[in-house]
Amino acid sequence: VYGMCDRKARLSLWDDLNHCADRFRNNPWAVLGDFNVTRYGGEHSASGRVTKAMHEFKSAITKAELEDLRGVGFHFTWRNMRGGDAYAMYYPPGISDHSPISIQMRDRQPYRGRPFKFLNLWTEDCRFLAIVKQVWDMPFSGSPLVVIHKKLKSLKGILRGLGTRPDSKVKDLRSCLHSVQHALKSGVTDPSVVAKEKELRIEVGQAARMEEAFYKQKSRIQWLKEGDSNT
Repeated sequence: VYGMCDRKARLSLWDDLNHCADRFRNNPWAVLGDFNVTRYGGEHSASGRVTKAMHEFKSAITKAELEDLRGVGFHFTWRNMRGGDAYAMYYPPGISDHSPISIQMRDRQPYRGRPFKFLNLWTEDCRFLAIVKQVWDMPFSGSPLVVIHKKLKSLKGILRGLGTRPDSKVKDLRSCLHSVQHALKSGVTDPSVVAKEKELRIEVGQAARMEEAFYKQKSRIQWLKEGDSNT
């Protein structure tokens, strides 16, 4: 943006900024340019006096929920000493009367993985109790609270091995069942195929119940509203 030199002429610019703020309320956005007015008296080398135009500028920035970027390089404006923030880099002006500016966006935080969440469907697995007993019988040193903590920590990784997405298993089983049913419909009478179809029906039914339990736990109150399998 470029602000007019006249204070009154800049009032329409402040209105435009607030209009943009209303439109971009849910999106990240940045405003760069020469506003021809400073926010604080100390930002101007000629004088430290705070004028009415500066009050209006500050009010517009506050209303638009904008903040100064930490500046580095040829010109420093403000720094809050926090790491990982976005910042504006000011370069030498060269033959222009304005310094070029580039914005370094906020650093991405390293992915730390999802927190552990116990899935109720694990209790339906025939291996569940045996796994818990095996870990609980392991010897650990420390106070009773430390021992429980170590056992739970050891148990987490093993439980994840039981699977965290039953919907993918159901999809594969349904696909197998449909293939067998298509074969039977086409005239296949092999007793092993008929037995396989019955076996898959049972497996799909069990897996579907686990899938529903998974979505019920994941969606919480939404499941109560929607009901059904909630897939």
